[in-house]
Amino acid sequence: MNAPVPVATLLPKASLYFTGGGSDKEYHAEVVAKDGGYVVNFRYGRRGSSLTCGCKTTTPVDFEKACKVFEKLVKEKTSKGYSPEESGVAYQGTDDAGRKTDFVPQLLNSITEEDAVRLIHDDEWVAQEKYDGERRAADAKPEEQVGMNRKGLVVPLPQPVVVQLRERSSNIGTFRVDSESIGDKLYVFDLLIDRGESCKELGLGFLERMTLARQSVSGCANIIAIPVAIGTKEKQALFDRVKANKGEGLVFKRRNAPITEGKPNSGGDMLKFKFVERATVQVGSISGTKRSIGIDLFDEERNVVHVGNCTIPSCYDIPNLNDLVDVDYLYAYRGGSLYQPVYRGVRTDLDVSACSTSQLKYKPEGRDDDEDQ
Repeated sequence: MNAPVPVATLLPKASLYFTGGGSDKEYHAEVVAKDGGYVVNFRYGRRGSSLTCGCKTTTPVDFEKACKVFEKLVKEKTSKGYSPEESGVAYQGTDDAGRKTDFVPQLLNSITEEDAVRLIHDDEWVAQEKYDGERRAADAKPEEQVGMNRKGLVVPLPQPVVVQLRERSSNIGTFRVDSESIGDKLYVFDLLIDRGESCKELGLGFLERMTLARQSVSGCANIIAIPVAIGTKEKQALFDRVKANKGEGLVFKRRNAPITEGKPNSGGDMLKFKFVERATVQVGSISGTKRSIGIDLFDEERNVVHVGNCTIPSCYDIPNLNDLVDVDYLYAYRGGSLYQPVYRGVRTDLDVSACSTSQLKYKPEGRDDDEDQ
């Protein structure tokens, strides 16, 4: 370690807070001298409770590298809404203050396969493929293009998308799409604003909105309107194709479904069906010899529950310790691991409260693993 040892009181440290959506959390990070070098320690949890502790550097590093790790860690937290102000108001006291938008996403209830079959045969309902990405609304004006996540916070958009939004809005005026972000593409499943007017206030039904959405993004190679299957034959064909391709699932929508913010207590005019279960978990460990991570959840008492290991495919970067990631699985063993977990990428739009054991689907009693082949 060649870097000089700074005065202890000058070692970087930060305390961050987040309040909102029923959460009241704190997060602390600091650079600490150890064994002739430096490590970056962190603590987090509900405010006033016992905090979970960890270290971002598995072995001591020099001071400059420790500071870079520390700065990256703090930036990641503030980008997710944490603030140095004890009020915990999102972004307060940071360069990102005021990034909250008016976007409130519509969230969907899940249905069973039996329900999906019924809706396939109901002409009042249409269907779209459910894409496997991050929720992203995109507001397009000639002078500004803004991405918004499911928390209604401003987030970056891929540069090709920004360019195409600018070009299209210059031609047709302001519009806003709701979509899934995958790589450098947006897959549009609804239109919220058309030529400067709210589709909700105009009273436009879903099929009307999707017709306008296709027109709005026509010719955009990186902004793609998701096709709509209408009628039993088309919906069944879509169901069979997505299942055969091991896709995530389908979203069923009433033909005239309005825009509704938030999530209904039950039912609704838009429903989702998944062929596999999905869980948001926290990276608890990273293998030093192979592309594998240990994945954890938290029970009602906020105790860590290890739910197995998951291989990272070569098409994904290995996530960082404590990142939130999505994994698909068939079912969970009670008190044990997820069965056949498949890595689906890092989540940047959720916080650790999403990593609850309550989201798990458990193995049916009496079922053998061979039944999943």
